[in-house]
Parts: sequence; C-alpha cells; structure tokens
Amino acid sequence: MKKNIFFTIIILFILFAIILDPKTYIQTTLNALNVWAMVLLPSLLPFFIFTKILTKLGTVKHIANIFSPISVNIYKNSKMSAYAFFMSILTGYPVGCKLVADLYYCGDLTKNQAKKSLCFCSNSGPMFILGSVGISMLFSKSSGYILLISHILGALINGLFYRNLKPKDDKPYEISQKQNNTENIISSSVLDSITSILLVGGMIVLCFICITIIQNINLFSPICSFFEIFNIDKSITNSILSGIFEITKGCLDVSNLSISSDIKTIICSFLISFGGFSTIMQAMAFVKDITSYKFMILQKTTHAIFSCAVCCLILLLI
Repeated sequence: MKKNIFFTIIILFILFAIILDPKTYIQTTLNALNVWAMVLLPSLLPFFIFTKILTKLGTVKHIANIFSPISVNIYKNSKMSAYAFFMSILTGYPVGCKLVADLYYCGDLTKNQAKKSLCFCSNSGPMFILGSVGISMLFSKSSGYILLISHILGALINGLFYRNLKPKDDKPYEISQKQNNTENIISSSVLDSITSILLVGGMIVLCFICITIIQNINLFSPICSFFEIFNIDKSITNSILSGIFEITKGCLDVSNLSISSDIKTIICSFLISFGGFSTIMQAMAFVKDITSYKFMILQKTTHAIFSCAVCCLILLLI
C-alpha cells in the first residue's frame, strides 16, 4: 500500500510538471522517439525477429551443445545460457534479456536458470562500445577495445559470482500448446518482436521525460555538492549520475570532461556495464516474470564493479 502511494505521488508530480511546461516535454518525447526510430528500431527489430524464430525452431539447442561443458560445469547452468550470452555480446542491450525470456517461456530454461543467465547475458554490443563510445566519444580505438574486453570479462565474472544462486521457485514455465508449423512460427515471431520493440520505445520515452524533470529541478545538485567535500568536481559527479539513468548521455558527458583519458575509460566501463535505469527498465519489460527490479539492479551493479576492476587492471598493465 505504501509503495502504491509513493508511486502515485511520483506519477502525479510528473504529470504536473508536464502540464506546467508542455512544450519542453513534447520536444523531449519527440527526441526520445527519434532515438528509438532512427537508432534502435532498425538495429534491434531484425535481431528480435530472427532470434525469436531460431528459439521457436529449437535450433539454439544445437548451437548450445557446443558450449554445454562451460555452461553446465563452470556456471552450473543450462547449456542454453551459452547461446544467450554469445548473442547478447554480439547484439547488445536488451537482446540478451529478451533471449533469456524467450528461452524461459519456451521451456528451455527454468526460472532459476533464467535468473542466473541474466547475470551474464545482459550486455552491451560491440557497435555501441567500440563505435559510439570508443571512437566517436573518446576518440580512441584502443580505449574502445579496453572497454569491450572489460565489459565481456566483467559479465563472465558476474556469472561466476551468482552461479550458486539458490532457487526459491524453480519450476519451468507452463506451455499451453506449441505450434510448430513454420508459418505460425514466423508470424508469431514477427508479432512478438513488434510488440517488444514498441515496449522498448515506451520505456525510452518514459526515461527521457524523467531525466528532463530531474535536470529541471536540479535533483543532482545536493549529491554533487556532497561529493565536492571529497574534492570530486561537480561535473564528474553529474556525468556519472546522468549515466546511471541513461547510458548514452552519461558516456557522452564523461567524454567531455577535463580529465585524463584513462579515468574517462574507467568511468565509461562502469556506466556501460551498469547499463543505466533506462536499459534496466527495457530489460524488465521482458523478464518481469523471472526476476525483480531489486535483483536486476544488484547484479548490474556487480557487473559494473567487476568490469571497472578489469579495466583498471588492463590500464595498469599496458
């Protein structure tokens, strides 16, 4: 009941802010939809459709067999989790989480196996890490490769960290009736993928509006002032906090800071692996039956810490 009251107050505050300044939030919504339509829709929708078809056809089982010794013996998980991991590092957020959800709903992963899989299958892709952050923002291909290696190793370590996760409810998802003919598989996969990409778009709009409101009321200001006591510049704190909410904006803000390239790389390593609340909300739209927001934020935080530690180690060695 208290949670409902809390969220009701927040929603009413957001609505009140939009009513007071509709022009700003109409533009914010248009900016969010532009990012969704021009960047995410063309890059994610094909992967959503074809990975869904592969999952329904059962082809992934043959691919997963190759890596089953690693998945089963090292990660104490289903062999199917290896497929989700490799696809997640190729395609990026939130395809890995979508794949884990698909495997769960198809009966290929139990609830606990799916929950453990999320700990190393929620990853950013090389196009964003190398292209967007490394080359376009940090102007350094080597920094991009360091970020990519740190991110992948951080995910693998994170999976090991949670491999002994004890199940509370480890029942497989109950499937009503499978439709195995190719025509039904293709049409249902396309429909499911379109619904999924629309969910992603809605989450992006929501996060853009929330970030705009936070910036307009200077919510970060007290936190930035606190860290200034420890001689941490306000611009650094503000950039990190922006990245905790939205990964792309945070990395862009960090790239514009007047600090060394190594420090920029370390901060971006943390932000990329955490993913931001925007990415977490997108993922939770698919995995809400598997895990909770609390656990998702926890495991993304540990992923970010491990990636950051690996990044520091690499920078010390080179």
